[in-house]
Amino acid sequence: MEGTKASYFYFEGIKAKGAENLNARLPRQKGIIVLLFLGWFISSVDRMFINIAILPIGKELEMDAATFGIVLSIFYLGYTLMQIPGGLIADRYGSKTAIIVTILAFSLFAGLSGVAWSVTSLLVIRFFFGLGEGAFPGAATKLMSENVSPEKRTSIQSVLLVAIVLGGFVASIAGAYFITQIGWRNVYICLGIMGVITALLFMLFLRSDKTGPTDIKQQEGEVSFVSLLKSPSMWKIMVALFGLYTAIWGLTSWVPSYLMNVRKLNLLDTGIYSSLPAIAGMIGYLVGGWLVDKVFVNRERLLIIYGNLLSAICIFGMFNVESLTMTIIFQNMAACFLQIAYMGVLAVPLRMLPSSVMGSAFGMINTGANLAAFITPAVMGSLIQLFNGSYSIAFSYLIVGTILSLIMGLLLGNVRNDFVQNDAGTKTA
Repeated sequence: MEGTKASYFYFEGIKAKGAENLNARLPRQKGIIVLLFLGWFISSVDRMFINIAILPIGKELEMDAATFGIVLSIFYLGYTLMQIPGGLIADRYGSKTAIIVTILAFSLFAGLSGVAWSVTSLLVIRFFFGLGEGAFPGAATKLMSENVSPEKRTSIQSVLLVAIVLGGFVASIAGAYFITQIGWRNVYICLGIMGVITALLFMLFLRSDKTGPTDIKQQEGEVSFVSLLKSPSMWKIMVALFGLYTAIWGLTSWVPSYLMNVRKLNLLDTGIYSSLPAIAGMIGYLVGGWLVDKVFVNRERLLIIYGNLLSAICIFGMFNVESLTMTIIFQNMAACFLQIAYMGVLAVPLRMLPSSVMGSAFGMINTGANLAAFITPAVMGSLIQLFNGSYSIAFSYLIVGTILSLIMGLLLGNVRNDFVQNDAGTKTA
């Protein structure tokens, strides 16, 4: 294959015992999607497992609600700090290198989580765990954008993001089960080993350089990183994701505790109910990707507005009903609408930006999302403790996040004009 081709896969297999090796090259795009799906999945399982593991961890290490929230949040401090640097590294040194390094890094600290001996050691390990994983979203999105044309990126990304939700589902169901069988420490060690295996698969089967296929690059034009920083729309997107992820991570991190402490469910039932929003979110990703491509073409802001509005209504209903069944229904509806709104936000940079800056661009907007993921669990823990174990004010805080995201959707302008104007200004400066 010519040197201008960005990435391709080369798989070797054994036809039968003792038979000769066969070399089979999969279509580049399909092969990349398979590996990226696996990468997103393992990163999600590693990241989401804490939401169910924190229950036995908190009991073993004798945490109060505030400490509980800090342990959930500290990962996202490191994760947030690495978003933009990780994206810049992917843009500078190539997506393959960045992906392999980040998977190895977060797998190391996933394994080390299993040997934490105190709250302090767990906090340090989880900070570096987040730092290690922080480069993955930008690098993975860059690799996808290098090999998928702009008009197809949102749909492909929605499929890849299903791996995140699937990872959350597996982390809740399988995580709860394996905690009861081998303990949370051994589960973390196993997750670390799985991550190393995933990194080896990327090493063996993915070959890439730093340029995308010629036909895709010709469609894209050029945008500088400086123009991203100068774009008002990029900052609005970042704030929109901050508000959106306030609700997403508030529900993800604190609903298991709510179900056990308020609804009095056991650990296994909590894991089952906590996994259902993963399915709802998966539906939201796919429906959102379809709506962006088929219904809301160049009207993504409407999807952001409607998705956040419906999410706010569902979150309000969730903690204002007596029935456990209705609580679960509202929770799952909120999870679906939140991910639909997320696809509306994500579609804007995926369609407008070239792959040459996709790593840093995704890192920039993801900083807003993960800043919320860092702040929200700790804020909710403090609110719950401040109001003597009541979750009502804490869940109301999540509604504020959806309203903030909705407002940014209302204010979002023409992103393409931002980039054209800023690039022109940069070149003439």
